Amino acid sequence: MKNRLMEFLKTHNLTSTKLADEIGVQRSSISHILSGRNKPSYDFIYKFLQYHKDINPKWLILGEGSMYTKEKQTSMSFEQQQEKSTLREAATKNEQTSEYRKSDSRELKSKSDESSYIAKIVIFYSDNHFEEYTPKDKK
Repeated sequence: MKNRLMEFLKTHNLTSTKLADEIGVQRSSISHILSGRNKPSYDFIYKFLQYHKDINPKWLILGEGSMYTKEKQTSMSFEQQQEKSTLREAATKNEQTSEYRKSDSRELKSKSDESSYIAKIVIFYSDNHFEEYTPKDKK
């Protein structure tokens, strides 16, 4: 794994110090791996793969395959799932609001077909003042 880590650093034009800071491990842990003194810990591998999601875990750990994953990531982090769920809920609410407005406008059209008319329009402003408009022409 030492050689693959060196290949990664060279390919990405990174220093071991910069990589340690990126993934949140001690700088000495990377230098010990690169010198051959220590083997990478589970924590190091996990943090590395969490930060560099495009790196193929089999390549990093076993030396199999290419450096980069070819397939898009199929599993999502908790944060990604929450964001997707929030977006889905917002889209649903937007659709419901849109349907409500459509039915509301249909209702208004049907009422306006009767002999009703606009008597007054009131606009309220954020500074608590308002304006009233009364149409001069009534049907």
